[in-house]
Amino acid sequence: MYEHEHPLNLIDLWSEQLQHEEDEEDGLITKQDFRCLCFRCKEEITWFDRVCNKSFDPDLWIYKCEKCRYYAHLDCATSREEPFMSVLTSSGTGKMTRYYEEADYPNLLHLPFPNPSYSLLKYLFFKEKTSITMLRETETHIAHQHPLILECCTDHNPSSLASSSSRIIKPISFHDPMKSIQLLCDGCLRPITTNPIYMCANEDCNFVLHVWCTRLPVELKSHYSHPQHTRLVLRSKSLDKFFEVFYCDICSLPCNGFVYHCEECAYNIDVNCAFIPEEITHASHPNHLISRVRQGEAYYDCRICGGYIWEEDFTYSCKNCDKFHIHPWCALLTPETTRHRCDKHPMKLSYFPIENHKTEYFCEICEEELNPQLPFYYCSECMQSMHIACAPSILCYETHMANSSGWTTIYEFANVKFGGTYNNTSIHPHPLSFVQGIQTDGRCPECLCRLQYEMIFKCLECEFAIHYMCLKRI
Repeated sequence: MYEHEHPLNLIDLWSEQLQHEEDEEDGLITKQDFRCLCFRCKEEITWFDRVCNKSFDPDLWIYKCEKCRYYAHLDCATSREEPFMSVLTSSGTGKMTRYYEEADYPNLLHLPFPNPSYSLLKYLFFKEKTSITMLRETETHIAHQHPLILECCTDHNPSSLASSSSRIIKPISFHDPMKSIQLLCDGCLRPITTNPIYMCANEDCNFVLHVWCTRLPVELKSHYSHPQHTRLVLRSKSLDKFFEVFYCDICSLPCNGFVYHCEECAYNIDVNCAFIPEEITHASHPNHLISRVRQGEAYYDCRICGGYIWEEDFTYSCKNCDKFHIHPWCALLTPETTRHRCDKHPMKLSYFPIENHKTEYFCEICEEELNPQLPFYYCSECMQSMHIACAPSILCYETHMANSSGWTTIYEFANVKFGGTYNNTSIHPHPLSFVQGIQTDGRCPECLCRLQYEMIFKCLECEFAIHYMCLKRI
């Protein structure tokens, strides 16, 4: 976490509790009224320590920030192990101690990425200063059956390089949340916001790739996540899976992009998880080196999404303080800033409740309550908030879903490219579109469960809709 920028006052928690009760009796909503969930037990608590993830003992004294929702135990507030509390240590300078030597990690990845146009694969396989003339005009890729042609037009005006091809350039509408335009790479499933890119030469095929996704290695040897076998092979799709959707064996998220597949067993990982770095730094825990480890017997809570990090999961953990753990995919898929049509300004990732925010927090997308003890996106101009799970919403306003404990995760379908149709007249006389369910889709005719928030197949000519998993089983 960041160091706390405001003065902290030593207070008696009991007197603070009495003041809180008096405010409730007066029917007021104040900045002290900040119910939240315990990171460990998931029960609602009244007082919460942002440092050690424990609820307070009412008999204790605590440190409190008068300007925002920040409370800390005495021991936690003065601990040198927590970099954002260093302002309270004997140094008195407010400077933070770096717990690693930068010279020892010259290629260290600093997260989060600036915005959704950045990604791990771009960081690894593309240099920003790459000249267009250094790129091949045509590519043949092992993961696609048709030739790929370099597209480097600006504002739909083909460049001399692209126009040298006999192919008629198709108009491109780049990914733009402000205009509700979605364009995702068929390889990594990350947004395509600018050129150059590679497009399929076949006029009837809409296959499109980032330049860096054409450079992925065709096989990975001795991968850290799968020591049982020596080789993972790149495929464009998981061809043995229904509608080419597979579940990544690292992050467990559904995916229909490129996959690294073990030919000796059913092991599959998406291309983003395939290259998770061994060490990173993250702005939510600055000046600490965060290492990729396998969880083992214990389990923790992710400090980004609040969800469990289960046994045998991979996690990024701080070995110095042993109190900070995040899912690798939360670190990689949650950018520092994002845009959405609900707000005309860029929204920035916040790790703390907002100073002097005197009302309850609600997400502008799903209109559900938002827990400010977890990271969320916030516009300081409009004072609007947004779940990190709702941030990728482009085509509809219903992407967020809390789990059974009331906690949210990152967007569940961050690695899914919706679209395409399924034709099977024995099931339904009309083509079925692959989409995400919304509230008006009702219930599945097979399992009778709600279709909202799920992967579904939906008829655009009538009201028929069915779960992806239910159609798969038929």
